[in-house]
Amino acid sequence: MNSRVRNLYPKPTPTVTSMQMLEVDSTSVQHQLTTPFNTLTRYIVIDVQDADAYVTYTGENASASTGHRLYAGRSYTWDADTARLAKFVATGSTTSVIAASEFTD
Repeated sequence: MNSRVRNLYPKPTPTVTSMQMLEVDSTSVQHQLTTPFNTLTRYIVIDVQDADAYVTYTGENASASTGHRLYAGRSYTWDADTARLAKFVATGSTTSVIAASEFTD
């Protein structure tokens, strides 16, 4: 378990009224979550919908050879800074949707 998470049942960040929905295709365009996160946000919960995607956290472009695979139907919890750096690309011809919600302790 992440030692930074103090509460087993996380609280949504106050005043954040909507989640980010990012459509990711397999073009050379690298997709990122672009809406700035609230300053109170400590971590982001994402889930991957419709198709797998690749992600990098280092500023380099994501691909099968330089990325971590995110599997469709799974959710992931990231530190807000990690989510800011993440670059996504879909694994194939099907568009992947990344849903991201902001949480605080």
